[in-house]
Amino acid sequence: MVKWLMQNRTFSAYGLAGLCLALFAFVLTSCGPGRIGYGVLLWSEDEAALPTGSVLPVYEESRLRQAYVTGGSEPDREKERHEVAIWRVQFFPDKKDAQAFAGGFEGVKDLYVRANRNALPIREKADRLSRQVYRLRQNETMKILALGVTPSDENGLQGYWYHVLTEEGVSGFCFNYHLILFNAKTNAIISTSQDASQEAVAAILTNSWKPDFFREMVSSGRIDLVRFRSDYGLFFDEEPRQLRIVLPSVSFSVPFSRIRKATGDTYIAEGSDVQMQLRADQTELVVSYPHNAGRRTSAFSAFKEDVEEIIIREQERRRNTLLAFVRNGSDLRSSAYGEIRITEEGDFTWTDFGRLVPSVIPAGTQNQGKVEFSVFTSGEAQNAYAGVITFRFAGTNRAVSFFYRFTEQGTQLIHIPPESIEENIVRRRPMNPLVLFFAPF
Repeated sequence: MVKWLMQNRTFSAYGLAGLCLALFAFVLTSCGPGRIGYGVLLWSEDEAALPTGSVLPVYEESRLRQAYVTGGSEPDREKERHEVAIWRVQFFPDKKDAQAFAGGFEGVKDLYVRANRNALPIREKADRLSRQVYRLRQNETMKILALGVTPSDENGLQGYWYHVLTEEGVSGFCFNYHLILFNAKTNAIISTSQDASQEAVAAILTNSWKPDFFREMVSSGRIDLVRFRSDYGLFFDEEPRQLRIVLPSVSFSVPFSRIRKATGDTYIAEGSDVQMQLRADQTELVVSYPHNAGRRTSAFSAFKEDVEEIIIREQERRRNTLLAFVRNGSDLRSSAYGEIRITEEGDFTWTDFGRLVPSVIPAGTQNQGKVEFSVFTSGEAQNAYAGVITFRFAGTNRAVSFFYRFTEQGTQLIHIPPESIEENIVRRRPMNPLVLFFAPF
């Protein structure tokens, strides 16, 4: 053959070119124009145009638009062009693999679920201890990708893990106890998973329980960073399985086997001497537990806010208050009570304060330290003063606090006796307060 081609060079030049063109045309017609693979449509935006579960030819992938360019769902509609978000498609290089997947998906292609509780987690794996990848809104709808077949006991709740796809394009696993499963084609509800006693046990075990005073602090806007901490609360640990209570004056832990209902709204932690009352639509939990030689009762609230974010906001508020104070006068002088200098970092020096010793400032106190804005006003004082400044002198644990307000002439400091301050709030205004006036210099 080679010898023949060499003898017929004219054919060799033109014939080989034609042969190559023919082969190229054959490849194009057999693979389709620019086809890169096939996709199964997991969740359609338009069922009439592209039904969910369809096998679609995929011609292009746009990373910029995060979309595939596909053909139609029927062989005679492959020349159509549709742009479909990548998260809506399960992609396969091979058509047989796509068809096999579509066959398994057929049984769930019309199935969806709706969350009947806010903040349900979607997890990376079918395990409540795996990483959370998404948090659901109440009544949010998800597409079922696969129904769980193995029963699971999650904190006393019996159910299954569903493989789901959210409207935001997040895929993961969600425990079905608080989900409503329905058929979108027939609008028929297939199942709901609700049992009052199990739901109450789930609320006890899964809510984030924080001391009741957390809720009071947040509602009033008075965050005491000494008592508002993420490690305070009621906790149900998995490994080892134990119940823990951590409060400013309490640290208690005890092993338990499970939570079960006793009578009415009372629940017990089996294997321990702990009793709980679930109140206020499952948002309040009153816990009775052994303490020293007797028993102690502590109240907790279901807390949905991020404790660390609240702490950061309070730290920012204190920082901004310090800067505002310094802008009004960082160098202050009084003919009777000495000189105060405050930096933007909160450091201060106070000299010649002898007249305030020991009635206001303890004897032997150093003339430097840190200022804080950790004490809050209440009642009429909120309108009478700009706020409360606290001088924490180095070398002593005692802090000295003053109401303050700014005038055209300078800054007034009004002494607050320590007994007037409870839990970082000024509960009582002094009857005959000591008023200090400082002018800027």
